[in-house]
Amino acid sequence: PREFVVCNLCGGSDTRLWATKNGFSIVQCRSCSLIYTNPRLDADQRVEYYKGEYHSGYDDDPVRGRMYERDIQEMVQIVGESGRFLDVGCAYGRFLTYLPATFEKHGIEFSQEAASYGRQRFGVDIQAGDLHSVRLEDESYDVVHFRGVFEHIPDPQRELEAAHRILKPGGWLVLSTVPNIGSPCGIVFRERFRLVYPRAHIYYFSRSTLSQYCRKNGLEVLHVRYPYLGTPYERLWRDAVQFIAGSFGKGPSPPFFRSVITVYARKPLGL
Repeated sequence: PREFVVCNLCGGSDTRLWATKNGFSIVQCRSCSLIYTNPRLDADQRVEYYKGEYHSGYDDDPVRGRMYERDIQEMVQIVGESGRFLDVGCAYGRFLTYLPATFEKHGIEFSQEAASYGRQRFGVDIQAGDLHSVRLEDESYDVVHFRGVFEHIPDPQRELEAAHRILKPGGWLVLSTVPNIGSPCGIVFRERFRLVYPRAHIYYFSRSTLSQYCRKNGLEVLHVRYPYLGTPYERLWRDAVQFIAGSFGKGPSPPFFRSVITVYARKPLGL
């Protein structure tokens, strides 16, 4: 059976239907505007979904590797080039292998299989579980990083509470490469937006709702980026033509401006 939930951001239950796709309903909260899959896979179904082949290709995809290099080049200019770094939802931990050796690297991964494989394949420190369920020391990390994972998390509020707790004062939360439902493709294509797949992507965030989450958890948004130009996925003219044609047709959206968002938020320094 699928599970029904109230809005994770504001706790409200008054929603409007935003779209349907692949047998799932996607709703929008009338109070805070968060968009989410409801009802969704239950906990047992989610465990089953992420078993086996889900992470296949993560450890050797060259395009993903080039994106990691690009992301890290940008990130270190903001968060610095050293410190204790925690990658949440790290799959096999490949992103951590691209980080400079000046960081002390740690990972958390929901899938037991992926965490075990990553420890063996890359020799990185990966604990299996969720951020809120793995007991980590308060104020012990300089950076808590979610890359391409925040939309998969069943309880983002609980994860951000845990992130705030383990961040040092002045530490950084990085919500990286999050599908942006407030983007041109999200607005025009709706359920045809290439990053809408409700079996895996439970939540659909915008700059506004991500900012609300950060404020609610005592984190100050200081930088917002929209990775597209200069990425391996950019084919500007082709993407523009496909965007225009697709807005009148039935196909999926192309990679495009603002389709993903990265938010850098900082925990205030203690008084």
